[in-house]
Amino acid sequence: MNRTIIRPLSTLLMGSTYLLSEFVQADWVNILVSLFALTTIITYMPYLKRIPFILISALLGSAFLIFIFGDGLWEMFLGLNTNVSVLAIFIFVPLLSIPIKRGRYLEYLETVFNHYIKTTGQLYSFVKIALMGVGSVMNLGTVPIMYQLTDTASYQPYRMIRARALGRGFAMAFMWSPYFISVALILSYFDVSWIQIFPIGLSMAIIGIFLGVLFERKHSMPIEINQSTTDETISVKEAKRKLIELLVIILCLTALIMTIEYMVDLSVLTIIPLIAIVMSVGWGLVYERPRDLIKSYGQFTQERLPAMGNELSLFIAAGAFGAAILSAGASEWIIDFINFFGISHILVLIPVLLIIVNVLSFIGVHPIITMTALAITLSASPIFADDHLLLSFGLLANWMVSVIGSPFSGLNLLLSGLANSNPVAVGPRSNLLFALTLWFVCYLTICVLYFVL
Repeated sequence: MNRTIIRPLSTLLMGSTYLLSEFVQADWVNILVSLFALTTIITYMPYLKRIPFILISALLGSAFLIFIFGDGLWEMFLGLNTNVSVLAIFIFVPLLSIPIKRGRYLEYLETVFNHYIKTTGQLYSFVKIALMGVGSVMNLGTVPIMYQLTDTASYQPYRMIRARALGRGFAMAFMWSPYFISVALILSYFDVSWIQIFPIGLSMAIIGIFLGVLFERKHSMPIEINQSTTDETISVKEAKRKLIELLVIILCLTALIMTIEYMVDLSVLTIIPLIAIVMSVGWGLVYERPRDLIKSYGQFTQERLPAMGNELSLFIAAGAFGAAILSAGASEWIIDFINFFGISHILVLIPVLLIIVNVLSFIGVHPIITMTALAITLSASPIFADDHLLLSFGLLANWMVSVIGSPFSGLNLLLSGLANSNPVAVGPRSNLLFALTLWFVCYLTICVLYFVL
């Protein structure tokens, strides 16, 4: 089969069979999920970049050795579907980018930017809020789009300000958006619902917005707007109306997900992909004829899905590795480590995990790997059985720090390429102090909630 077909096809079948498994309780369905996960990772491996290829190979090789001397290769095969529930969101939510692009919402956003932004402080705030808003649905794919939207003659000299705004805006959504892989991973393991995490995460995101403004205030300076960059074909009034329309759609979509989660016995990990599929069709038909919409889906499978190869393969491999070390007794190792150092309190554990996650991320170990192992182990631990909500948010806050602080995070590698800088400059040098300050606010909030709840 042509490689341009087999990669997206195996990816879609992996996500689709997972959704089927939520409605059809049968062993053969779970076997199909693992089979398509295996097909996906095999077909993507030849096209991975050098570092992801080495990392994923090391994870799969380690999992193979652990399973071959333990529970056997059949259990490794089944372990390939460990993170597929999370990947279903990663696969299907980007479908919403089709109606967002066809509806020209990003062009309207550009018009509002050109009209209102007069200082670098305003540029930072607008980009960060816009990224957190639109990016909460479109995920990492929004980052290069937003960077290009502000890559006009007027804003080009402020590439690092734009990079900081994009990185921090993405990280703010990282703590609450149900469309993000971080929240999906936490929900898939811990006994918490998204409705419980949402108000805490969104509150911290809003605090993060104001905190960023304070960080940038002393650097604010006037911007000389180049009038040739403005789009006179779109009025500011029309642009604001369309952006309000987009905001209402996103809020209604989020409210619908919350309502369905409350009313039916389905995980948000299942609800979100299903809503994304239905919504992308219904919303897409507003802007395109059925034939053109089908072409847009075809383009999506040929361009967007193959571009996800690193993340898809890494998450599948991390899930298999997590299942392997769990079968080898990792839960007991971590519990023994906690007991050895006398860590039996949630408020002590969270700072320790911050150090572990970020030290590993700074030496190149992807947080997905660390978080998968920690989530699998700690969610099953009786020691913290009553603290799942606080532990879940603590892990999200720790992950947030590594996302914008580590020079090896996918976000900072992407931003360094866009800003023509290096990952250290756009990562730890620009954002580590901000991230740790926001983490401290998150930790104080967790402390308050511990004594209140």
